[in-house]
Amino acid sequence: MVTDKPFDAINAQATVTLSVGWTSTRTKLRQVPLSHDVADAFREVLNSTLTDLAARDAQPWAPDADLSPETYLTIIVSELGEKPELVSEHDGATLMDALLAAEDLPVLDRGTLPAGDLSFYAITVGDTAGQRAVFLRRTNPRRGLKRGRIYSIFSDALQTVEEPIFAFDEWMDLVCVGDTVAVLSQTVFAALFRGQDALQKQIPAWTTDLNAAVAIAESGRERLEKRALRDSRIRARLEAIVRRGHLTSVSGETLRGAMETSGLDPDHLIDADGNFVLEDEDIAPVLYFLNEDLFAGALTNTSFRADKKATR
Repeated sequence: MVTDKPFDAINAQATVTLSVGWTSTRTKLRQVPLSHDVADAFREVLNSTLTDLAARDAQPWAPDADLSPETYLTIIVSELGEKPELVSEHDGATLMDALLAAEDLPVLDRGTLPAGDLSFYAITVGDTAGQRAVFLRRTNPRRGLKRGRIYSIFSDALQTVEEPIFAFDEWMDLVCVGDTVAVLSQTVFAALFRGQDALQKQIPAWTTDLNAAVAIAESGRERLEKRALRDSRIRARLEAIVRRGHLTSVSGETLRGAMETSGLDPDHLIDADGNFVLEDEDIAPVLYFLNEDLFAGALTNTSFRADKKATR
């Protein structure tokens, strides 16, 4: 269960382990040994991130959630899905499972350093299994550090740097502790865990769940599935509605009244048996309606559609 402040118990002064990941078809992870001074520098970043989280309010993650500087989004680890898939050497572990046990990852050396870009790096903090936390940054720590450039140290005279170079910044995009993930970047979260293939596999289940809350004619369910497969905006609305679960307590009378208020014709959209028909042209407006994205301005009664929303 997600709690409001699950990150208060993280001890950023505990042991830290750095790992990096890169992806071709699947993702490979490696541990990178740290000196004491680099580990201490990372602890400062972790403390800064925890201070930032403490000053924000938690909001449930949803595809259409609005992430503001005053909030962070939370999702349960088990809801992250199957992506990204790790290479076979990780024995079927999920990304978070592998990062929480980062000290068991193979050590990266010059011989195994990939020629291509690294996808992300992560800091695992904690000494006790089951009580560790992961701070993840989705950026390439070797960005801009390519062959053909000259790198040097400025002392009495410039000295060429021959060893591989890594560069890190002071930001983190995701924090995981226990069964909770804090999302500080919707873009990063989507890129890591919301791959198109994984989401498309969920569409039949989401359609079934929606049908359980508001009856949809069989032909309408088929049209909805096909549309969601090819339209990411429809897919996001469908997922958002199912995740909220708010329709199970809405009566048919309330539903029809709200449709009329929103400028929708229930006699056109709902058949004689009480099922949503969902013709192709009706799918988008009905999903926006069911997700409570249609509203009128309080001053002018002008009709609007929201693409993002935050509770207040």
